[in-house]
Amino acid sequence: MLNKLLCLPYDAWMQAFLPPQENDADVDDNAFEGLFDGVLLGESEPKMYDPFVKAVNGAGILADFVLAKTSVKPALDDKDGLKVDGGMYPKDCPAVTDERTDWASVEVFIECKPNHNYDPYDDSTKTGFPFAEDRRNALGQISTYASRVFEYQQLTHHFGVVLLGTWARLGRWDRSGVVFSSVFDYKQEPAKLARFFYRVAHASAETRGHDPTATRVVKGSEEYKILQGWAAKAKAYAEDPFLAQKDYVGKQFVDSLNKARAWWRLRVTDDKHGVKDFLVGNPTFAAPGVVGRGTRGYIALSISDPDMPFVYLKDCWRVVHDRSELEGDILSNLNSHGVKNVPTALYHGDVADQRTVSQDVCTCAKSGCAAEVVVETTVPPTEGGNDMHNADGNGESVDGSSADRGTEPKEQGVDDAGQRVTAGAKDQQKPKKEVCRLKTHRHYRLVVREVGLPLKEFPCGRILVWCIRDAIIAHQDAHNKAKMMHHDISAGNILIIPSTDNDGETTYQGLLADWELSKRLDDYKKDARHPDRTGTWQFMSVNIQDHPETQVEIADELESFLHVMIYCAIRYLPHTCENVGDFIHHFFDDGVCVEEAEYTCGALKRMVMDSGVLKTLSNRPIIFLRRPRNPLSPPPTVADEHPINSLFKFLLPYFRARYMLAADSEHTDEPSEFAAFFAGRRAAIARPSFSVPQLSQDDLKALAESIKTHSAIIGDLDMASEEMKARWPGSEDRLPDQLKADYKPNKVAKTREKRTAPDGESADQPSSKRHCSDASRA
Repeated sequence: MLNKLLCLPYDAWMQAFLPPQENDADVDDNAFEGLFDGVLLGESEPKMYDPFVKAVNGAGILADFVLAKTSVKPALDDKDGLKVDGGMYPKDCPAVTDERTDWASVEVFIECKPNHNYDPYDDSTKTGFPFAEDRRNALGQISTYASRVFEYQQLTHHFGVVLLGTWARLGRWDRSGVVFSSVFDYKQEPAKLARFFYRVAHASAETRGHDPTATRVVKGSEEYKILQGWAAKAKAYAEDPFLAQKDYVGKQFVDSLNKARAWWRLRVTDDKHGVKDFLVGNPTFAAPGVVGRGTRGYIALSISDPDMPFVYLKDCWRVVHDRSELEGDILSNLNSHGVKNVPTALYHGDVADQRTVSQDVCTCAKSGCAAEVVVETTVPPTEGGNDMHNADGNGESVDGSSADRGTEPKEQGVDDAGQRVTAGAKDQQKPKKEVCRLKTHRHYRLVVREVGLPLKEFPCGRILVWCIRDAIIAHQDAHNKAKMMHHDISAGNILIIPSTDNDGETTYQGLLADWELSKRLDDYKKDARHPDRTGTWQFMSVNIQDHPETQVEIADELESFLHVMIYCAIRYLPHTCENVGDFIHHFFDDGVCVEEAEYTCGALKRMVMDSGVLKTLSNRPIIFLRRPRNPLSPPPTVADEHPINSLFKFLLPYFRARYMLAADSEHTDEPSEFAAFFAGRRAAIARPSFSVPQLSQDDLKALAESIKTHSAIIGDLDMASEEMKARWPGSEDRLPDQLKADYKPNKVAKTREKRTAPDGESADQPSSKRHCSDASRA
């Protein structure tokens, strides 16, 4: 939430989000005098609930709604057991009588705190982001509540109220940021809080944040009967494993029809194909958090095209920029160029006129904007002789939280007016512009033909390698045929397409998805489109984590594919690493703080890439095994080792060579062994004990040159997974997830919104220098 918080005076906040309504003048402020006198202070929080709820419900201002206490029981299907203190619900909602949190029905959530020490917004800081632990915890708590509401409902925005003893703040969340009202004493000025509840209760559904293009499927409707018919097939899939394997798409759809969650009819409006409607259940993927793209993915049943029942529907909030392309157009371009192993675009379009408005409040520092405002120069990133491969790039974290990176280098100075400028800009006297960190997002939906499985569901190690190979082929095709770079390689963006014939034989195809952040090579010499961050932090190359102003090269993307392979292997294959969570934290999540909210690559990833050896932070090599090993067994022998060990030992030297040359390290003057090194390629992958020889600088240059294109890596993976497939174990090398379900490293966000946490399976990023409360991860 850093740089995503804003504050407006109460009157301005109400005018912006809940302006006066037709019957507003009939509400007499004087009638609310003493309304909250019965709310107890200095007591435990639960003792505030009853008198507060009774006061608002008794005021006659909530129309068809009512306040309910919901702190006793969590939602029926909330695996985390989250409970919010109270909320505004429809009168007929079971949550009212059950005193149970219902994320699918709450219209306004209410959180009570005993005093202002828990205020989630800090007026004394430039960005409003609090430093006190209790305040950060409060911000994290209410942000989690807001995120859960967005997950369960189809919303453009959501309202919340925080009571701080006698004080209160109003909040409005959308995908751009959160805007708080100024704090006010609701006991002394009860009309302020009463007027808020009156206006929100009498507002239209759209004003309350509901998306009119998403219709909830209700019991008894035709849509409900259709989905009930599919839900009834669950037993057949459970009793027939072959059917479940062959019709994996139908099984996934049935699995998504969780009756504890709402079912929806979603509308997609395509300029060429018109309006299309789809029925969906629970999303197969939902990015955590509120701020950002908020990507959700659904297996959707088409009711507009009966001949093509199942498709994949992506719902997100895209970042708006005059050079941003719609992902559907990007995919159509890739499809037209014959790019292999990418999704097939069917329909796409913006959702009505739905856009975020938080950024409209953030205009500039002079007008009282509390979010960080940065000064950017208009110096072209390529000025100074850089070629297109060194020019600045851009991107955004996926699944994750929306994340992108821009042109502002780490070295900074101050101009004569006290403005922060990039190094050298003062002397060049280039034009400057102020840019708010909050970005405009538009609601967008995309439908593609293919419905895949997440990469993490690979059936065995060989198929993991094969599918990553297919994804690199897609990347190569896109680069060579369509002149595009993906810019966000991550475990969540590679899919598996299994195909099972009548004999039960299954083949697999890897698919490289989520091209929204891709960039045309022609744009490499232009300014960055998104002025904040790039990529998914866990899978970024060391080079990009250390140098965010550097243009993304093929070698950076290939390194990201390698990190994806390591990530999946360490979680799902047998190995000797004793603490998977510790490795995940240090290799993928960690970063070194170089200045406030500015991070570079973590120590372990750097150590592995510099040494060319996969190991733990304690310098112990990680050995992958053909099958699980009893901890009491003797040390593994060569015969126990998994062939993926040799593959890692062969791939890592490419990147080690790149970083050694970049650091201008000392190199041996021994005669070149590069020819022998490559001559032993097949034996290297076949022989687990293979070790990288000492190489001369010429050898290192040749290795680094090899990853300027895709061919060498594709050849290595193809050889390992196909030509030598007889050496690989079968499904016995696949394990359940070894990362504990409660893995939540204590960490802070990784950027000044420049290089940040991904939205994927471990969404928040730590600092290697300090630790913060969960609030900092909101």
